[in-house]
Amino acid sequence: MSPNTQLLLLAFGAVVALIVLIARFKLHPFVALIAVSLVLGITAGMPLGGVVTAFTDGVGTVLGFIAIVVALGTMLGKIMAESGGATRIATTLITLFGEQRVHWAIMFVAFIVGIPVFFQVGFVLLIPLVFTIARRSGLSLVKIGIPLVAGLSVVHGMVPPHPAAMLAVGAYHADVGRTIAYALLVGLPTAALAGPIFASWIAPRIALPAESPIAAQLAGGGGGVPRDMPGFGITLFTVLLPVILMLCATTADIALDAASTLRSGVDFVGGPIVALLVALLFSFWSLGYRQHFTRDQILKFANDCLGPTAAILLVIGAGGGFNRVLLESGVGRAIAEVALGSHASPLLLAWTVAALIRVATGSATVAMTTAAGIVAPIALATPGTPTELLVLATGAGSLVLSHVNDSGFWLIKEFFNMTVPQTLKTWTVAETIIGVAGLGFTLLLSLVVGCAPRERGASELSAQGWIDVTATLDPAKTPVYEGDAPMKFDFLKDMRKGDILTLSVYSLGAHSGTHIDAPMHFVANGAPIDQVGLDPLIGAARVIDIPDSVRAIDSGELNRHDWRGAKRVLFRTRSTLRGWMDSAEFHRDFAYIAPDAAQLLADAGVLLVGVDYISAEQFGAAAPRTHQILLGRGIPIVEGLDLRPVQAGDYNVIVLPLKVRGHEAAPARAILRKRTGN
Repeated sequence: MSPNTQLLLLAFGAVVALIVLIARFKLHPFVALIAVSLVLGITAGMPLGGVVTAFTDGVGTVLGFIAIVVALGTMLGKIMAESGGATRIATTLITLFGEQRVHWAIMFVAFIVGIPVFFQVGFVLLIPLVFTIARRSGLSLVKIGIPLVAGLSVVHGMVPPHPAAMLAVGAYHADVGRTIAYALLVGLPTAALAGPIFASWIAPRIALPAESPIAAQLAGGGGGVPRDMPGFGITLFTVLLPVILMLCATTADIALDAASTLRSGVDFVGGPIVALLVALLFSFWSLGYRQHFTRDQILKFANDCLGPTAAILLVIGAGGGFNRVLLESGVGRAIAEVALGSHASPLLLAWTVAALIRVATGSATVAMTTAAGIVAPIALATPGTPTELLVLATGAGSLVLSHVNDSGFWLIKEFFNMTVPQTLKTWTVAETIIGVAGLGFTLLLSLVVGCAPRERGASELSAQGWIDVTATLDPAKTPVYEGDAPMKFDFLKDMRKGDILTLSVYSLGAHSGTHIDAPMHFVANGAPIDQVGLDPLIGAARVIDIPDSVRAIDSGELNRHDWRGAKRVLFRTRSTLRGWMDSAEFHRDFAYIAPDAAQLLADAGVLLVGVDYISAEQFGAAAPRTHQILLGRGIPIVEGLDLRPVQAGDYNVIVLPLKVRGHEAAPARAILRKRTGN
């Protein structure tokens, strides 16, 4: 049996074991996820310490964002519930649409609200409305809730400017405007099938417990609701305030220059966490003080609503740990290798690869970005492939069959107070309907737009404007990392000595001069250098100047610079200022990327990280955490750049390593060209 087959069978067995332990033996999901994750990592051949590290990193990565979002969103929901704001919006929607059609209204609201926000943010913003409408109308929570999550999920997977969709747009070189237009044509009927239509059928078949701690908090018990509910306008503005702020940030990213101070400020306020915080603080006034609540009452609301979220966050975090163990065990790479042997059409291939990675890893974002990197070269070699539809097909595949390794699965289960089998019958089936229907509608659309003539670039590719930032390999001048193989260059034949030709021979380490580290360098079962895709190696990059006095590029130093939004980040440090890549002496005090900064870059979806000395890791570090974090996310690291010819700013980059089969690194040639526009 091949190693890839073994990995896939192990992943499948782990998923089955989780379902059996939780559903049959009633083991708490938090405990089951930890136990299965550790067993999976060990049986997959990961080092014992590496398994624990991978799991804890996964927990931290997921909770670093979701814990804050759930806490802020739950407090906002509690204020809406106790003030009567959620009741006001629910009453208005029921009046406008009627009780029998209010689940359609929720789907459209989720679709609109979900366009600029992350799935989790939209969910915690709108879930109070679901609980309130269900309580006031007497309709099943499932009938109201499934349309909500269906609308949010479709937008999350298919519609730019969501991060995963935007990464796919870049990988396929698709047009953003056309992608959004096609996504709306495909997404709305897909959301309708998976939302109101499916919910109407499944709701009578799901019996939920009469008591729900979260519902009790967010639907409002009525005791604290003032006699006069807040107005519909001020309540709607309060719940949409984070959406408005995020839309402003998206607009600023498109309309303003990357170096603009105004853009930096708008991006800061429009980030999901800050936007939710601003909305929560505003709600303290709009739905708190204006409704005659005292400061003590508002504080009590905030405290009371956080208790029921503790178990939710623990389970979600453990799901993130399971996800990371799956990734670092090599399951994603195994799927990629199997997919490359397929001869399917690009649309079907994109959907299939994304679906397989989604099922294996539980992450829609990982599935979409990984699948796009695998399929993009195949699509470019297939004439007439509609790249915008490739984005949609990949997005649809990345949503299919959410189950126990997806943090979203546990979010839905815990908030709706469902059992694992009930969550599989509702949320998992809805997600699968989205994936299959999304592909079906995309294929139908391809019958029309696939025949349309496409614009082709008329500009001729030339060397004009490109700057070589490759360090020249010279045994007399090029530094070699302490303990690495020395460089030896010689001539087997030399015309200067009377031979009929000149013939050279080189001996050097894989990490000599300008080179690229592949995941295999520090990740068990990581991809070797010959399997690093082209997408991270070619595209827009930002060169960031780090002062000569700085040795550790930590999160504080990183956030002093305009790096967010850049997909490839290259650091120009003291090594450039001192010309160390042209000095044979090895300098131990080079500037390095600290692990906390590496985590920020990885979490932001950066595709490539580069430094101007022969390592990104602190010399003598107790553990190679920076490499493990970046390479563990599949982010190649280019080291040994000679950035003396360039200044800080935005560039296009091409950096291509030698294609050496089965090894962890290779020397590379790197060139930059200043970006003058989009």
